[in-house]
Amino acid sequence: MNEFYVGYLPKAPTCIARRVRIVVIALAVISVVGAVTFASVQRTFAPAIFEYVKPRRFEGTIERNPFPTLLVKRPGSGDSGFSRYLLVGEGKHGADEEVSEFKGKTVRLRGTLIYRGNNTMIELVKGSISEIGSEDPSPSPVKDLGTFELTGEIVDGKCFLGVMNPGSGKVHRDCATLCLSGGVPVLFAANDFHGIPAMFELTDASGKPLPKATFLKRVGQPIRLKGTVMEVGDTRIFEIDPAGNTELR
Repeated sequence: MNEFYVGYLPKAPTCIARRVRIVVIALAVISVVGAVTFASVQRTFAPAIFEYVKPRRFEGTIERNPFPTLLVKRPGSGDSGFSRYLLVGEGKHGADEEVSEFKGKTVRLRGTLIYRGNNTMIELVKGSISEIGSEDPSPSPVKDLGTFELTGEIVDGKCFLGVMNPGSGKVHRDCATLCLSGGVPVLFAANDFHGIPAMFELTDASGKPLPKATFLKRVGQPIRLKGTVMEVGDTRIFEIDPAGNTELR
């Protein structure tokens, strides 16, 4: 005889109750497995930090090529140990105008730290730079690491290093284009340098900033570049011929 259950009764018949219990448990297991699987395939945010509204004081020497940079002496490292901080202005602007009169000078400034791994940047507090000396540090040795053909993405340094997360890919392309148009340093995030992810300041073959027209349309998409990798202190510079790149579809 088939069981029949009326909804307002306090207890369902045994067979119906057993089937409902099995279905509920199965659905619960499927939900948990689905949630775990979905979470496991999602890309996590990169460990990139922007110390918003927490400006610090820095002292160092201004360098302008290929991009505005503050060289900060490392404690106990003698005359040759410097940390290199890329400099940017507030908003979607580079720091060229802010630092132009301080090239080669030792300065004190205030700014907000941006960093991703060992790659660091300072967003300058407008008008905070003051000169405290004029001695150039001993130049860091430049090493030619060789010629490479690398696959990666052209990114704007400010957002990619921590101001936005994610600061790359198609979803960030319009923002990156505006930042790079405003003078933010051009970086190349490669995924196959000696088999590990790496980041480079991107320049032309003579180590100078690339003309904007050569790279703005290629931002936010996979691209293959060939050039020479130079190492200056803890910074890697990728010197390329803009005409010798290949977009990947």
